[in-house]
Amino acid sequence: MIMINIWEFEYAGMVRIIDIDGVEFIGEAGEITEASEQTDLAKQEDSITLYAGGSIEFYASEIKAIEKLE
Repeated sequence: MIMINIWEFEYAGMVRIIDIDGVEFIGEAGEITEASEQTDLAKQEDSITLYAGGSIEFYASEIKAIEKLE
């Protein structure tokens, strides 16, 4: 499985994320949490937080596509 490089989207403003189930989310990109900073109960991979009426964390393997919106 090829994972999306989420690092270029950290604090990138408004983005659209399509998850691996095809569901679309639009919101403000927040910080990246590195795999080494994840808790023992979380997946050990990088994740990005999206603020869209609340915060949603997406692991890189859960993202099918991500794009910056103008």
